[in-house]
Amino acid sequence: MSGEISVGWSFSEVDCFQWLKGIILHKDAIKLSITLWWVWRFRNNMLFNGELWMISVVRRKVTMSIVENSVYNTKRRFWVEQTLWRPPEHLWVRLNTDGSWLSGASAMGMGGVICDWAGMWRGGFSRGALHGDALRAELLALEEGLSFCWEGGFRKVNCDCDCLGAVTLFQDRSTDRDYLHKHYDVIRRIKCIIAREWVVYVSHIPREMNSVAHTLANWGARNIGSNVFWRSPLDFILLPLGRDSMS
Repeated sequence: MSGEISVGWSFSEVDCFQWLKGIILHKDAIKLSITLWWVWRFRNNMLFNGELWMISVVRRKVTMSIVENSVYNTKRRFWVEQTLWRPPEHLWVRLNTDGSWLSGASAMGMGGVICDWAGMWRGGFSRGALHGDALRAELLALEEGLSFCWEGGFRKVNCDCDCLGAVTLFQDRSTDRDYLHKHYDVIRRIKCIIAREWVVYVSHIPREMNSVAHTLANWGARNIGSNVFWRSPLDFILLPLGRDSMS
């Protein structure tokens, strides 16, 4: 018939499974799902709340949800690309450190883990102490981890920390005013360690990549006076260890 749109097939002649598969795999399946969701909300709002939304309101909600989903997917792809833990290059080790601060108990926890170029566990540590603050805990964890690396004979170390405030203290910057910092004592000790005959890079990473060090630091904060070196990962470390390897 003139003016009609031909779809090329009759619904009664199409296999139901193929029809559903075509919808699910369609490039606009997400848009369809979001639209159906808001149509369902529109219907329920009208029946149960006695409110009748204008069609323009429903369309705006659909558009906003599609935009929010697009933004989320973009951020998720970036997160997957950027937060992938990788073992260091051959003959290097990767040191992850973290600090924990429990203000209510005035307790600090320091933790870290050392992995080699094959991704194998070479050691972890936890320490707990009273007083201090969050930044001091981060710095003490870094000092502790670097000391373990030196004593372990590792001379090429990539050190990762999720505290940007701590990392920037050891990157290219003027040191003329370091003595004014409230934690100058720890900063000075760390710089003396880094200045030894070895290669150390201190880098900032997202917190999602630092689950093991975070768990060990929390353990230290809850066990004041502890100073433990873990020669192999304990059971409570296995889940964060897997999370870091997949993050």
